Amino acid sequence: MARIFITGSSDGIGQIVARKLIAQGHQVTLHARNSQRAKQAMAAAPGAEGVLIADLSSIAQTKKLVSDANRTGVFDAVIHNAGIGYGESLQKTEDGIAHVFAVNALAPYILTSLMERPKKLIYLSSGLHTGGDASLEDITWTGGKRWNWLQAYSDSK
Repeated sequence: MARIFITGSSDGIGQIVARKLIAQGHQVTLHARNSQRAKQAMAAAPGAEGVLIADLSSIAQTKKLVSDANRTGVFDAVIHNAGIGYGESLQKTEDGIAHVFAVNALAPYILTSLMERPKKLIYLSSGLHTGGDASLEDITWTGGKRWNWLQAYSDSK
């Protein structure tokens, strides 16, 4: 069986996938953005190997997550599931970039770049990616363009 890490597995699709993989006998490590959600995740996914905590909107916390994940050993697969932004107003992170971009695009990039390379990388997305701006102009929403949550979400996918 495989060792699998799933971002955004404290609820929704990530949690459903985690429970199914655990039921199939895989060793699953969950992810949550804070300790309260980590407790909920572990309660909802009995048999999980553990849970790693990091707010993916923070570059520093995402890098710490990489360090924590690497300390547990190499995963056979990483499922990049965490995502936000549907209907979200413009929120800037502690790093000064749009929250939607930080969680949906930058965090998976940092994790993929810095984690010990798993055999498989799986990125969950959305059909709304087809409406993304391929020019990547002001992709971080820091250059002053007028906020549009649907465009920001599509661009981040």
